[in-house]
Amino acid sequence: MILRKEFIHIFRDKITLFLVLAMPIALVLLFGFTISSDIRNAKISVLDQANDSQSKKLIEKITASGYFQVVSYPNNEVEIDDDFKSKNIKLAIIIPARFEESLSNEHEASLQVINDVSDLNVASVLNNYVRAVVHSFTEEYNSKTGETTPFDITTKMLYNPEMNSVYMFVPGIITLIMILVTALLTSITLAREKETGTMRMLLITPVKKIHIVLGKVIPYMIISFISTIIILVLSVFVFKMPINGSIPFLLFLCIIFMLTAASFGMLISSISSTQLDAMMITMMGLFLPTVLLSGFLFPLNSMPMVFQVLANVFPAKWFILAIKDVMIKGAGFFDIWKYLLILFAMAVVFISFSLMRLDKRN
Repeated sequence: MILRKEFIHIFRDKITLFLVLAMPIALVLLFGFTISSDIRNAKISVLDQANDSQSKKLIEKITASGYFQVVSYPNNEVEIDDDFKSKNIKLAIIIPARFEESLSNEHEASLQVINDVSDLNVASVLNNYVRAVVHSFTEEYNSKTGETTPFDITTKMLYNPEMNSVYMFVPGIITLIMILVTALLTSITLAREKETGTMRMLLITPVKKIHIVLGKVIPYMIISFISTIIILVLSVFVFKMPINGSIPFLLFLCIIFMLTAASFGMLISSISSTQLDAMMITMMGLFLPTVLLSGFLFPLNSMPMVFQVLANVFPAKWFILAIKDVMIKGAGFFDIWKYLLILFAMAVVFISFSLMRLDKRN
């Protein structure tokens, strides 16, 4: 009798049943397609100072490899710096003048590679790809000429010359803390109010519903903000991570993301019947995508296109791009305004939808 009653209870709670059955499928698909060290179509710039037949062949070889997508052909190194900020390129290649002449007459050649090492794993993989493509180009050239031509590749590290891995992890940790404290606790708190029936009582008071929700959400945003400041202080004074951008602007960016995370928690609570549902949906629908689809641990370029598109739905991707630019590259408002606009628009949409659902459910 007890066993039969428990099965009836399980089948009545359709959300929990769906999550339990969908979780293995989601985990297999997410981990299977996202955990990969291969990178495809990474955005790069090529400065061809030689503009001769051999330099063009080398560029064709780089493009045909499938590892790189040339999005810019700058005229000088100043434009390369602009490309790193505006086009979000991961790497730049400089082919020196007299490239073909050096190959044919001096039987040697050189190449300069400029890496964005704010993401150490991506930079390391792309640097190996460049060396593999150049090695293939050199072998083909030597087989035609019968010569043995040495190829010198010099590498310049941008934004993280010490190759410190903390540059990659601190923005991701800040993101995860905000998701856990703000979104998870917001969704559980509002779901608890609905589960116990107190939300219905609050909504019949003369207080506006947006004020009720904000009263529930703001304490967790404050706790999340304090946690973020602690992480920033530790990262600067213990791990020596620089903050090259404006500190007030960085904190403003964090507040915008906290608002977006809280709005996501409100959205989850609006479709949840119990605290357990809210917790499971937050972990499966927000926490896991934050880890796997934000570019925090695994490069988005290595994932199938469907996951790259799906990543745009989650605010963590845009926040990590923005906070890295501010902390490591010293970006200002006009450099990341698109990310801020996307995060703010998400917050407005999620809050509006949540309040509509709140009216219907209560």
